[in-house]
Amino acid sequence: MSERISEKEDQVEISAALVYPAGKTKAWLTVLGCFLIQFSTVASLNSFGVFEDFYASRFLSSSSASRISWIIGLELLLELGLGTVGGKLCDLGYSRVALATGSIIYLVSFFLLSLAKEDRFYQVILAQGLGMGIGIGLLYVPALVTAARHFPTRQALAMGIVMSSGSLGGGIFSIMLNHLIPKYGFPSGVRGTAYFSLGLLTIGNFLVTVLPPTPKSEVATGKTNLLYTPYMLTVLSGCVGQLGGLFPLNYIQLFADSHHTTKGFAFYSIAAMTFSTAFGRFIPAYFADKYGIAGTYLLCGYIFAGSAFLMFAASSPGGLFVFCILYGFFYGSISSLYPSVVTVFVPSEADKGKLVGVAIAPIGIVSLVSSPLGGKLIGDSGDYQWWKGIVWTGALLTAAGIIQVVARQIHIKKVRSIVS
Repeated sequence: MSERISEKEDQVEISAALVYPAGKTKAWLTVLGCFLIQFSTVASLNSFGVFEDFYASRFLSSSSASRISWIIGLELLLELGLGTVGGKLCDLGYSRVALATGSIIYLVSFFLLSLAKEDRFYQVILAQGLGMGIGIGLLYVPALVTAARHFPTRQALAMGIVMSSGSLGGGIFSIMLNHLIPKYGFPSGVRGTAYFSLGLLTIGNFLVTVLPPTPKSEVATGKTNLLYTPYMLTVLSGCVGQLGGLFPLNYIQLFADSHHTTKGFAFYSIAAMTFSTAFGRFIPAYFADKYGIAGTYLLCGYIFAGSAFLMFAASSPGGLFVFCILYGFFYGSISSLYPSVVTVFVPSEADKGKLVGVAIAPIGIVSLVSSPLGGKLIGDSGDYQWWKGIVWTGALLTAAGIIQVVARQIHIKKVRSIVS
């Protein structure tokens, strides 16, 4: 009897180790730590609509909306483009170094932004676009991969929870900036938000437990083929979707202002978009782990494309609120499922950081031109041609969905041919 009990206890311990390699407590504390890290950094990207509106109307009034968009474009380029660097550092076992270095660079640049002067475009783009972008770039993929490795069987959910933090942070940062800057001025408002980030980043880095890298010898060879057609098509689909999908996110506050929507209502509608994005990042991820990541990603992508055309009805308060919630939710879903989809097509624990980093880097390049191109489409005068941007977004998101269908079908045929 005692031997049977001992065997059952051993089986339970082995099962727990498979589900949580470092233990359940450390796993969830790591998720919380990575959550706080992205909450306080990616938030500056997701709240850029506030900066865009403030820069265009007051702080950088001599610069066009298209020129100002290069700030967020550069920041996104570095956030995603440096994913290859951050991912490789994770694979080599230097996740903690990447997280600490990225945190320091981000905070220093955030405080430098508070020292920028009015109509000094170069100061803003150097501090916010370049400096903060580099910091986020070193943090983004390591935070995702570090959390995911603690959950071998529920990686989509782990990454979805971590990614939801950026959206929640964007909502909090938007509220803070919209209240602090008008009341205390740009320097004090930015510094107050930077101090908030300082506290969260300190706690986040302290909570993270970094698992040792998976030895190459323990992984089956031939799994990390970056030229695998479904993998490349998924990256192409992500780039096409990002090219069009960022337009509503970065211009929605300007859109609301140009349609004379009540300032307070417009602000809270945009905050609702940010918070719904957060829910979109982890709710579909939960179902993706249960019913299939690739299929869930595809379904969310097509609903996302359809919701883009609802922006035509967003000129009224009610339409604006509905659009913000739906578009935000499904943008969050596809962006959080994307890293999981690429690892489904090319699974490898030893090179997970590289796989995710390489898949995300081209999207960063696309992000650099997406917002300025959107500004050119609608025009830089007060008479914005919003219909061009809406059609542009809907068409590209639909094209991204078609490409992803092709990728999934090729992968299914490849798997069936191997099995048979």
